[in-house]
Amino acid sequence: MPDKKLLRILGLILILAGLALAAGGLATWLSPGNRHHAEDVTRGLWLFKGLLVVHGVFFLFWYRIPHLTSGAALLSPRVLARGGAEPAWARWVAFALVLLGLGLRLPGLNQGLWFDEIQTLVEYVRLPMGQILTTFDSQNQHVLYSLGARAVTSLTGESAWALRLPAVLFGTASLWATWWLGRQVAGWREGLLATALLAVSYHHVWFSQNARGYTGLLLWTVLATGCFLRLLSGKYEDGRRLALGYGIIMALAVYTHATAALVAVAHAILLLLLVIKRWPESRSGPAAAALLALVLSGSLSLLLYAPVLPQFLGTLTEPSAFHAETEWQSPAWLALEVMRGLAQGLPGGWVTLGAGVAVLGTGVLSYARQSAAVLTALLLPGLVTLAAVILLRHNLWPRFFFFSATFAVLIVIRGGFVLARRVLGERGPTAAVAGTVLVCLASALTVPRAWGPKQDFGGAIGYVETHRAAADGVATVDLTSYPLTRYYARDWAQVERLEELQAVERAHPRTWLLYTFPVRLAAAYPEIWTHLQAEYDSVATFPGTVGGGAIVVLTSRPAPATTADSASTPRAPE
Repeated sequence: MPDKKLLRILGLILILAGLALAAGGLATWLSPGNRHHAEDVTRGLWLFKGLLVVHGVFFLFWYRIPHLTSGAALLSPRVLARGGAEPAWARWVAFALVLLGLGLRLPGLNQGLWFDEIQTLVEYVRLPMGQILTTFDSQNQHVLYSLGARAVTSLTGESAWALRLPAVLFGTASLWATWWLGRQVAGWREGLLATALLAVSYHHVWFSQNARGYTGLLLWTVLATGCFLRLLSGKYEDGRRLALGYGIIMALAVYTHATAALVAVAHAILLLLLVIKRWPESRSGPAAAALLALVLSGSLSLLLYAPVLPQFLGTLTEPSAFHAETEWQSPAWLALEVMRGLAQGLPGGWVTLGAGVAVLGTGVLSYARQSAAVLTALLLPGLVTLAAVILLRHNLWPRFFFFSATFAVLIVIRGGFVLARRVLGERGPTAAVAGTVLVCLASALTVPRAWGPKQDFGGAIGYVETHRAAADGVATVDLTSYPLTRYYARDWAQVERLEELQAVERAHPRTWLLYTFPVRLAAAYPEIWTHLQAEYDSVATFPGTVGGGAIVVLTSRPAPATTADSASTPRAPE
């Protein structure tokens, strides 16, 4: 059946579905026993109905839109598909690297979950599919990821590895996407080396075993960037199809993590700058195709989020997780944390990091000479995200910028080639390849560090239950309370005020307390933190791979003997 008929049938289906959908009844079915939530979902479903009709009409008239292939290119096609003819074996090597990457992301997959993963499981993945689709009450809700994890756990049962499997698949697919984009902007050789470096990267493996949407965000961002550059260059047969592909990919990115909308904002800024530069010949063709792509990305994202839109806006603009002012909101802390995290996962640590910064700077200059537009496409999404997070006074967690991993690696690989060529001349490219291979081998040695528990709640529980006396009390505070009570089902006291902790202490001869993320604890509960420093001793620490996420076990110090106690105690004969 011709594409034209298929699109018309799709358009009719969307229109009929939008008209026939009973918003109120469906909302009540999706939100049983929660009238207020059902009212919010009903409003969202009315918007969903309208958007279904709008997109249905759009597909009915799809072939009335021109091909959008004529007109001035905003990006010279010569800056893409660099590096000469690609040998036949290169694709087989890329395929082997993707398989290697998958293999490195499976060991340790069932190790201990950390706070965000546990909250994702308890609050969202355990819900029925319909409730996942209509719930966005926390920034911890990565809707597309929650749906994927729900599908896996429904088939295999609940476990850490099942919860994390979508992250593994997204991460492995992002290796292929890196190869695909690298071939466009850097040539097959640099694209292949970038794929190899990410395949054996500690950080990429870590995120690929993290039950969150960040590897999905990386995958969609890389694919969308490649599509957008092709739209700008005019390297396509039908701009409508490529624009639709971009719209779908970006909508999936936003549905994975809402901050992906900032990637589209960066692309819009790039388009605006190029149109201004090439005006008036930029009024049609590639510019129109890129604009259509951005409009579709916005409309399709709105369609996906429509059922939860009344919840979405308020949740997304919350200034800080748990409403605590911490150094996590400081750009200086972000810079130091990024450097610390990179040094931890790089062979050679800080020395390698320092050299990498120099290589990165060289790569930036090389891409700037190749094409300012390509460099902007690689750097601007991260810069826009940084600016938005700072303006919203949100915590500046490095994971918000993981979607730029492919871009950073491509720039570093380029910098290595340029420096090698400057030093060794014609032998430079060969030396750069050899040097990158050595770096990959060294990086592979760091991968096993990523296979440990992200937070070792299980080890801490076992230690406390083994060593505590029957009469001892156990308390949890801040970010240990939720995992230990909601996931591990321990009936230990949850304290949020100093008076609550002191009540536990009075009721037991000795009190055990577990905490994690001291930066957060000291900011959110300063009185408790001061009391712990003065009255408790650390008896065990259970490290994890999450920065600052070690589980610390404390015990209260015995009360000093009073004067009356000393007087009543019999003295030993002299």
